[in-house]
Amino acid sequence: MDAVDGFSITPVSGLRAPVVIVGFTGWSDTGTVTQDTARRLIEAHHAQRFLEVDPEEYYVFTDTRPTVRLDEEGMRAIEWARNEAHYARVPSSEHDLIVVTGVEPNLRWRTFSTRLADAIAEHKPSLVCTLVARPSATPHTRPVPVNGSSADPELAARYGLSRSMYQGPTGIVGVLHDALRQRGVPLISLAAGVPHYLNVDENPAATLALLRALEPITGIPAPIGDLEAEVVRFVERVEEASRGDDQIGAYVKSLEEHYGEPDTETPSGPEGELPSAADILKDIEDLLRGGQDS
Repeated sequence: MDAVDGFSITPVSGLRAPVVIVGFTGWSDTGTVTQDTARRLIEAHHAQRFLEVDPEEYYVFTDTRPTVRLDEEGMRAIEWARNEAHYARVPSSEHDLIVVTGVEPNLRWRTFSTRLADAIAEHKPSLVCTLVARPSATPHTRPVPVNGSSADPELAARYGLSRSMYQGPTGIVGVLHDALRQRGVPLISLAAGVPHYLNVDENPAATLALLRALEPITGIPAPIGDLEAEVVRFVERVEEASRGDDQIGAYVKSLEEHYGEPDTETPSGPEGELPSAADILKDIEDLLRGGQDS
């Protein structure tokens, strides 16, 4: 196993023009949506880890703190921020699969992106698709929209995506895109629009939307499993928490009226008519944080 700049990589040979899926928590994720999507791919294909990163090199632990968990024997264990890559051979497809998951680093972004881009490019991927989940003015009563983009006009046309024209601050995904582009790797991005008022970690509806959007791109059936049933339970919990609140009902209705419109701004009514995004559905957030199905 080679180790440089905290990257420990086990050589893997013979991958067939893999499609690479990348999901990072942090700037590019709302809760754990992209991570949950990536983990489902890893588990469904029994993917094997071949890359891991020492967190000591890339984090300020007062900002990205480790967490304490109890193991199966009730002993306390420390969990550190993890960045990993897994590979899976997919005989039923023309392409194998690489899935990169991680937590946006605090430090040394150029070094981190350079090492990760080198590790990805070595396998001559047919495509790299980064996953994004961002707050959007969309209601929880409608399917989560997914928009795709690429800075490459040929790729945008091939997959029916929009041209990426964004300018402004970026996260580790943007820096990694730049490093991969310098290596000639084809790049696209898929972004799920998550209801901005549901500030909860897990959103199975958004995970389902990303998995379905990935299917025509990877050519590999989406590992839906019991996710559709989870979405139904999730929406039911939201409806339960919001039942009888006229302000919530009015706000969600206003979102429904604008659903599907491009570049929709968060709707707002007359002064005092609708609650602010910061205050709305606090009861729903509390319910979803504390009432997850076992």
